Amino acid sequence: MLDTYPVLIIPYLTSAMGIFLFRQFYMTFPKSLYESAKLDGCTNLKFIVKILMPLTKSAIGAMAVYTFINAWNMYMWPLLVTGSNNMRTVQIGISMLDSIDSQSITLMIAGVVMIIIPSISIFIVGQKQLIRGMFSGAVKG
Repeated sequence: MLDTYPVLIIPYLTSAMGIFLFRQFYMTFPKSLYESAKLDGCTNLKFIVKILMPLTKSAIGAMAVYTFINAWNMYMWPLLVTGSNNMRTVQIGISMLDSIDSQSITLMIAGVVMIIIPSISIFIVGQKQLIRGMFSGAVKG
């Protein structure tokens, strides 16, 4: 199981922060929303798919941005579960540049700038969703 993509991806699919974020977000929904959907003949699955999921887009977007940035910047887990250079992440590659040639600081800085570009891009694209999703479940009323 080591040295595969699933072992690098699966640990980041859930987190305590994600559970807390969605719990707080769903606590803000009024119970009358569910009751009125039931009166209209909506099943539980249809309620989740047709009503809850569209209303949860901001929380899902916030969690996606947060999870991507967290997983992208992870260093220790990929170092532990990968053995071959083909499966190593870019953060490990940058740290290996330091041990291979310590005189090449410009090469390391260029690598760090290239590593930061996806994180900044995802943050800029999802900034509104991230802020809306983080604060939507925080205030009741």
